Amino acid sequence: MAKCPDCYSTSDLVGLFGDGKCSVCHGSGKNPSVLDEMAEGLTGVETECYNCVGSGECPTCRGSGEV
Repeated sequence: MAKCPDCYSTSDLVGLFGDGKCSVCHGSGKNPSVLDEMAEGLTGVETECYNCVGSGECPTCRGSGEV
């Protein structure tokens, strides 16, 4: 097993494992676009992250931090 290259950051001090969070939304599951945030404020409807489809998990390693 190796560290997932697509996770948001590392989960340990040495950097051997990824944290399993989506690198686009940083694990929130929400679309990070400024325009989408403004629309969400007006409509109250949240838009999910296009990369992880709202789960907040890294789609490459499915949240494990390893590939």
